[in-house]
Amino acid sequence: MTSVRVATSTDAAEIVHLGALMYKAVGAKPTPTWAVDATQTVRDRLGKDLIGMVIDAPEGGLACCGLVNIAPRLPKPGAQAHHMGYIQWVSTAPQHQRKGYARLVMDALLHETDERGIEVVELHATPMGRHLYEELGFWVKGDNIAMMTVRGRDDVPWPEGEGL
Repeated sequence: MTSVRVATSTDAAEIVHLGALMYKAVGAKPTPTWAVDATQTVRDRLGKDLIGMVIDAPEGGLACCGLVNIAPRLPKPGAQAHHMGYIQWVSTAPQHQRKGYARLVMDALLHETDERGIEVVELHATPMGRHLYEELGFWVKGDNIAMMTVRGRDDVPWPEGEGL
């Protein structure tokens, strides 16, 4: 039976590797500098405000991972929790796709947010992952428009900054 475990700082490089695969799948171009910075950030934050769930690959490394950022949230009418979760980097190694690993990781991440009393959990979905997320109770918000700006980066053309 495949089991999900809590990620530790020693998993950081493998998590970043799987994250890079996910970014490449949506057209982003991870760089070596990004990988070094991301690995250090994941290593430093895991177990604090960043919770990771992983599945070990039988051949070594990780078969699948997912992360949830835990962040303070300003009080909102109707909301009782003052923290929110933002799920990122749910990624499965190509040779392990279609085995249900992403669902297992997502179930574990959502269980963790439930245990912490977090009511609102958000994520950005790829077309490939959308069906799974909808099955898990996520929906496309219709009450606002996701917008962004990239500040202090002349190298990112607008509006092609997608993927940042």
